[in-house]
Amino acid sequence: MARLVDQTERQEYTWKENPDDIIVLVNRSNKNLILDLPTGRYRLDAGRRMRTLRSILKYPQIMALVEEGALVIE
Repeated sequence: MARLVDQTERQEYTWKENPDDIIVLVNRSNKNLILDLPTGRYRLDAGRRMRTLRSILKYPQIMALVEEGALVIE
């Protein structure tokens, strides 16, 4: 049987991101990209977008794609 918990008892463990840390990467190339991220591979199809954290820009593969114009930050 579920028991009701009032707000004083409940502990919030949700992650609250800073809106300034969120970016949108857009694949502006005509190719589907496979991004090798620490969490695993991520496929970003041509013309699609990905909402992610700004910290993704520290990875060399991502920065190379941004510099060559295949990925655009919005």
